[in-house]
This record gives sequence, structure tokens and C-alpha cells, in this order.
Amino acid sequence: MKLPDATRGVQLRALLVVFGCLVCQLGAGFFYATRVLSLDVIGELGWSRTLWSSGMPVMLAVSSFSQALVGTACARFGVRPVLAFSLVCLAATFVTLSFMQELWHFYLGLALLALGNAGIGDVVIGSVIARWFDRGRGIALGVALSGSNLGGVIFTHAIARLSETFSWRQAALGVGLAGVAAIAPVALLLVREPGAQEGREGRPDPTGSEAEAPREVSVGTVLRQPAYWILFGVLFVYAFAQLGMADHLILYLTDLGYTRVEAAAGLEFAVGAGVLAKLGAGALAVRLTPQRAFLANTLLLALALAILPLVGRAYLLPLFGLLFGVSIAARDVLLPLVVARLFGVRRFAQLYGILQVAFFPGGGLGPLLLAAARDGLGSYVPAFAAAAGLTLAAVVALAALPRPVSPPPPSGLSP
Repeated sequence: MKLPDATRGVQLRALLVVFGCLVCQLGAGFFYATRVLSLDVIGELGWSRTLWSSGMPVMLAVSSFSQALVGTACARFGVRPVLAFSLVCLAATFVTLSFMQELWHFYLGLALLALGNAGIGDVVIGSVIARWFDRGRGIALGVALSGSNLGGVIFTHAIARLSETFSWRQAALGVGLAGVAAIAPVALLLVREPGAQEGREGRPDPTGSEAEAPREVSVGTVLRQPAYWILFGVLFVYAFAQLGMADHLILYLTDLGYTRVEAAAGLEFAVGAGVLAKLGAGALAVRLTPQRAFLANTLLLALALAILPLVGRAYLLPLFGLLFGVSIAARDVLLPLVVARLFGVRRFAQLYGILQVAFFPGGGLGPLLLAAARDGLGSYVPAFAAAAGLTLAAVVALAALPRPVSPPPPSGLSP
């Protein structure tokens, strides 16, 4: 059937928004790039690994609570001012880190990174995609959020390679400022909320899935539901594992005898594996339902953590990177789909923003526990075991989630 010109125009604008969101999410990859600096910073400034990891709670405190507010900021000021502020913060991050001499400089740089990531992160991008797309929401969200993994690979590789020729300070400053300059024009021109006749809220859904969507309820009502707090706890576990590994994977691999370049490549591979995971996660959620796909994904994370103590055998490192990278990346797509399916999209930004507060305790505890285990016990393995146990508990909790009253919407990339 030939689509009306107006419909084709809306579809084109929606696809441009997805592309803009993908480019915007490249900036979220700066977090992984800063982890490459660990060996140089620890060596030059004489810090312990615990001191290096002490920056993570600072970053997460700012990130978690700013993400809880970013949905309100978008509603009040619009998406573009929030994006512009975030990009300025990302540029200031690398200026601060490249000139740091004291611990508080490090904390300030990570706080700026957190502010920048909050405004270009899952809350903003997830909200924009949810408002533009209904039937193709999972696929569109996967394409957009794959940008953070692409950015992670690009910027991590760039800093690791440039640090071999230039100082780590020069490499960080050059890559950070060049990356922000490349992202800014595309993100600010293309990322926007739908107009009155655009997106899922601008017209009736001919498939009927709009009528079948969950009844929209108040934020207060959702916060009283056990299902919401199950998701909060599961996100805590993901943050514990994800940020713990991001902070210590390179350090752990060098302990095992890998070279710095090989260790950085291990992180790059795990981050890169997430690109395909995000592209496929939305389609998987359509076939399995978001809850079942999220449950299967969490089992995958538990398996990755079980393999981690064995990666001294070189042939197991790619397997760990694949399983870990896929499970961590797919969570970015699957969790928003679960939230939207259980609680609706009208208040998605607020609900998802509040949920992100779980990253503060989970992501702060993970790196510190790994650092304490290594500095105090001489081994990361006890902390790896704790992470695997928490992940299995999350699997049990997800199995208790209620099923939505309506079936999942049909697949496709139509807005």
C-alpha cells in the first residue's frame, strides 16, 4: 500500500531523529574512554586502586540524582537546551581531567562527566524515542542506544593509541574536545520531541496497540508497586557489575599478564559487542516479550561473571567479552521497554529517571568492592563471586515480575 506523502514525511523525520539520537549517544562512550586512563593516572600520581575507584561514587551520586531531574528539565525547557548543557559539561570534563593534579580535580572531572552523560543518556533518548515510536519502539531504541557502544569503541581506541605517542593528558584532551565538536551539530539539529501530528501521540495507531497499552497512572501510584522496586533492585545489580568491570577490567587483565594494549582491546571488544546486542535486543523483546528477554539477558550476565576468573586463559577472554558486552548493552534497550510496557510512556522520563538512582549505590559499591578485594586480599575473585551471586538473585526477582495485561505491540520501524 502506498503511504500518503504526509505519512512518509513523518517517517523520514522520525528516522532522522533516531540518527540524531545515535550520534548524541556517542558521547556516552566517553565514560569507557576515561577508564583507559587508569594505569597512567595511578602510575603518575601514585594512587592506589581504591583511591582511583573512589571517584566512581562521586560520579554516580551526581549522575543518579541528575538523571532523576533531567526528565523534568526536558519537560520544562525542551530537549535541546538540556543537550547543549550536557555537551558543554563533556568538553569541560576532558579539560579538567587533562590538567588534574589533585584528587579533587579528579572528582570534579567525573562530576562533569556525570552531568554530561545524564543529559545525553538513556532518560532523554529513551523518552524521545518512546514519544516518536510505538510499533517500532524496540528497534528504534536499539539503533539509537548503540551509539554509546560505538562511541566507547572509537574513543577508547583513540585514547589508548594516542597515549603511546603523546602524553595521556594530551590524548584525553584532544579526543574529548574533537568528539564533542563532532557530536554537537548533529545532536542539536536532529534530536527533538514530536510535534502535534508526529510520533505516537500525534495520530491514532491503526494496529490498535495504542488502545491496548497499559492504562497511564500517576508517578506516585507506580512508586507504590512492588514491580517498580524489583526493577530498581535489578538495575542496582547491573550497575554493580557494569561499573565494577569498567573500572577494573584493564587493571585485572594487566595483573594476569596481558599488555596494556591487549587489556584495552579486551575492554574495547566488550563494548563493541554491545552494538549488535542493542540492534538485536528490540527485535528479541518483540518475540519473547520484554520481561522474558530481560530475564534471559540477566542469566547471560551471570554466565559472563562466572567465566571472568578464568580469563587468564587467552581463549576465554573473547567469550567473556562477548557475553558481558552483550548482556550489559542489551539491558539499555530491554529495561526501558519493560518500564514502558508495565507503566506506560506518558510519564516515562520521570519514572525512568527515578529508576536511575539505583546506579548510585550499585555502581558506587561495585568498583570499591573490587578495589578493596584486590588491595586487601590480593585478588579480585571474591568480589567476582559476590557479583555473580547478586546477579543470580536478580534472575529470581525478575521471574516474579507480573505480566502486562496487553500483548506486545507489533514489530516494525514505523513511528
